[in-house]
Amino acid sequence: MIETLNLKHERVDDIPLLIGMEQQVGLPELLERHLGNHGLHQGLSNGLLAVVWLAYIMSEGDHRKSVVQDWAERHSRTLEGLLGQPIRSVEFGDDRLGIVLHRLSKDEAWEALEVELWAKTVAVYDLDLTGIRLDSTTSYGYHTVTEDGLMQFGHSKDHRPDLPQLKLMAAATEGAGQLVACDVLPGRNADEPLYRPLIARVRQVVGRSGLLYSGDSKMASLATRADIVSHGDYYLMPLPMIGETRSQFGLWVDAVVEGERPAELLWDEGRLLGAGYEFERHLSAEVDGKPVEWAERVQVIRPLELARQEAERLEERLGKAEGALRALVPPPGPGKRQYRDEASMQAAIAEVEARYRVGGLLRVTLEREEKSTKRYVGRGRGGPDRPTVTETQVRYVIADVQRDEQAVTRERHRRGWRVQVTNAPREQMSIAGAVIHYRGGWSLERDFHLIKDRPLGISPLWVWKDDQILGLTRLLSLALRLLTLIETQVRRGLARAEETLEGLYEGQPRRVTDAPTAPRLLKAFVRAEITLTSIELSGQHLWHVTPLSGLLERILAHLGLSRALYERLAENSS
Repeated sequence: MIETLNLKHERVDDIPLLIGMEQQVGLPELLERHLGNHGLHQGLSNGLLAVVWLAYIMSEGDHRKSVVQDWAERHSRTLEGLLGQPIRSVEFGDDRLGIVLHRLSKDEAWEALEVELWAKTVAVYDLDLTGIRLDSTTSYGYHTVTEDGLMQFGHSKDHRPDLPQLKLMAAATEGAGQLVACDVLPGRNADEPLYRPLIARVRQVVGRSGLLYSGDSKMASLATRADIVSHGDYYLMPLPMIGETRSQFGLWVDAVVEGERPAELLWDEGRLLGAGYEFERHLSAEVDGKPVEWAERVQVIRPLELARQEAERLEERLGKAEGALRALVPPPGPGKRQYRDEASMQAAIAEVEARYRVGGLLRVTLEREEKSTKRYVGRGRGGPDRPTVTETQVRYVIADVQRDEQAVTRERHRRGWRVQVTNAPREQMSIAGAVIHYRGGWSLERDFHLIKDRPLGISPLWVWKDDQILGLTRLLSLALRLLTLIETQVRRGLARAEETLEGLYEGQPRRVTDAPTAPRLLKAFVRAEITLTSIELSGQHLWHVTPLSGLLERILAHLGLSRALYERLAENSS
């Protein structure tokens, strides 16, 4: 009797890790409760459909609905083992995923979900909440614009003004960049009116006051600042160069450059950040019909890097201006313009200085050149008795261009300044602390890169109806929160243990890092090609899963996940 050995293989990779993270923050239960199901719904619930779809998006870097069903069928044993439910071949069809997005588009359900998700997250993870950073970005698609639709033409941050876009307004924790709340709005909206509604939602989500809200200059409207103050919170943002700030800024800079105001050096653990000074002013405004008054610290600062950049730009403009001035007077010849009067020469010099913004910084020396030519009066050949006339041709040339070194030095000292404001008390945040805090806002920018490019890839959008666009953007924001948690928890674990990870970089097996990114951590599981194998022999049906390497086990441990997530997939049965 010949025995037949049947083998079937199924790639597992990072799927258990991703679904394990979702389960750890209670996302399946939250989605179940807030998405709900139709009374005649069969098979996997909308909540579990969303859980699996999130795992697909983070694992594959693809948010299209059309390919999820095939992927789920290829990983059916893995998904059934993780969810504890059978999966039918029709579970992840386009229509069922569309229903998930439609339910995610409901504002009331979404806002309640964000509140509970934050509470669950901080209950599981010790997240620092030193402040909230707010900012916006855009995402485009190849959509037809409708009057009241989400996809609208507007100022594109993706350099695609030819395509309609939506706007994503986000609030995240300072430092870690953990998303707290986000609003999805039509792409034509200006940023300034969007801060107050989002800040109000953040207060609802975190349930506390006394937080420091930071943002760029578009957040600096007096109404927004007054609203923050009225709720017992603090703000920190640069001021835009408009209105009173524009008229006063030169005086504020002159005060320190001319020595009227002493500037202090700003340090961060032995590293020089720059210099600056601050003064206090009193402001008042109305919020919901009630007067609000407060003291604001105006910080005039000169970051070292900005000063260096501005000095380089000034040097570049001076060089270009010097070259352009010398080129004003080419050698005489056909088609070569010459300046015949001093007024036109001075006008040309002024135009060059204005073009390169170097007025008062260069000394230009002019020379008047005369060329006399003697010719006979009338036509024909000249003779000794023929009358002559002498014609004098004048032109003005630039003899020399020199820099006014004192003026250049003074201008260099006036460059690289900016102004930011805060109502945080000095004992809570020094001027150096304010500069350090604002510089830490890179984390939200990085969040935007994750959600717009790989691995989440929201740009461009591949759904077309507004409810689908809104639901998908919110789903991707959940994926972003999970990726941020993966990254911050592994980094925190490494720092706590004073360890590094080795083997995350292809082609560099000895390279170590203490700050791995979430995509690279997930890729380590994919590169390991963890495989679930079905073995059928002599009536016995066994399962085997590729053992995890030490690197992968350490990653799971830092995430608070057990290797049993993988091992239990291979529980043998006859």
